[in-house]
Amino acid sequence: MILAMLKVMALSLIRDRGALAMAFLLPPTIFVIFAAIFSGTSGDELRLQVAYGSEITSDTASRFETAIRNEPSLRVLTDSLASEEAVRKTVAEGEADVGLVLRGDLALTGDVSPVLVIIDPGKLMGGAIVSGQVQRVLSGSLADIGVARMAPSIETLVGGFTPQQSAQLAAAIEQMAAEPQAETSAGAVVASETLQGRSGSGATVTYYAGAVAILFLLFSAMQGAATLIEERNSGIVDRLAVGPAGTDVVVIGKFLFLTLQGTLQVALIFVVAAFAYQVDVVGVLPVWLLITVLSASAAAGLGLAVASACRTKQQAQTVSTFAVLVFSAIGGSMVPRFMMPPWLQDIGWYTPNAWAIEAYQGVLWRDETLTNLTASFLPLAGLGVLGVLVAVLVSRWRLRL
Repeated sequence: MILAMLKVMALSLIRDRGALAMAFLLPPTIFVIFAAIFSGTSGDELRLQVAYGSEITSDTASRFETAIRNEPSLRVLTDSLASEEAVRKTVAEGEADVGLVLRGDLALTGDVSPVLVIIDPGKLMGGAIVSGQVQRVLSGSLADIGVARMAPSIETLVGGFTPQQSAQLAAAIEQMAAEPQAETSAGAVVASETLQGRSGSGATVTYYAGAVAILFLLFSAMQGAATLIEERNSGIVDRLAVGPAGTDVVVIGKFLFLTLQGTLQVALIFVVAAFAYQVDVVGVLPVWLLITVLSASAAAGLGLAVASACRTKQQAQTVSTFAVLVFSAIGGSMVPRFMMPPWLQDIGWYTPNAWAIEAYQGVLWRDETLTNLTASFLPLAGLGVLGVLVAVLVSRWRLRL
């Protein structure tokens, strides 16, 4: 009997393609995604996007910029900015992960560090990585600059160099410039500044408020949309189809309900965020509500499209679970997208998670206007409309079968 039961369970699994996918395809898929993310955080695959600016013009500044642009672990924006404020604005608007400003002569000592790293508080790790890379560049390919910068301090400590020592030092620095040596100490040349957002909470809290919101919107929408299959199999849809609106009323009615339900769910998440973590939702309530409705409609449309295409509720649950987990992994709901390799970040833009998170971050942290947020609104609205359209057309087609 034990072997018979084992055989029955094995045959049931083999015949159920959805169960097979969940058991043997989903785990390695999720593993590959997370392996790509976390293996990249310790190597050149991370490749942070950096906004570079320089307030000085010199041969040293040109060499430094060239070295930074050639650093394989960084993706420096093509255009060099002319001021510290311009770099700060680029980082604040989310166009770069970290900002890097050369604001003084690297070869001269002074009270102000010549290199400034501007950090988005939601990407603190990125700031530490860029600071380390700058130090490595100055200690390696630009080691002569580091030595030249430390020389005046050493001269003061030892009471001055003789003419012969000064000549030897100058010759050594020239040789280091021509033939970069192994890494040496570069001195304290790098300072950092963390930007402040509009919300009273931290950037990480506002990020994960949006990330968790879109994650649960997808789960609840997929589950609610699956009732379309039950009603279709029980004959309710057939009876409603006799009416003048046909099956469209079922799909559109469910879409409106799921959108309203999702809006209320997200509202509860942000109520907790506002009271427990001082996330300023009230100050941007109209824009926040628009983002929430669009995100809920996108999740509802996607859920209805999946439900209409599936034949059984079990099949819909399998497909929806697979889709939600994969979308959430590559879209930023589980791990911030800046930690992902560039190719995975590009794929993430094909998920509703990335656009919803970007919109919430834009309004709650970066204080962006409606015009700036349009780029996030359009994909969410388009997904909602497309999902409903697919669900309506597929439901009409199934009714003719």
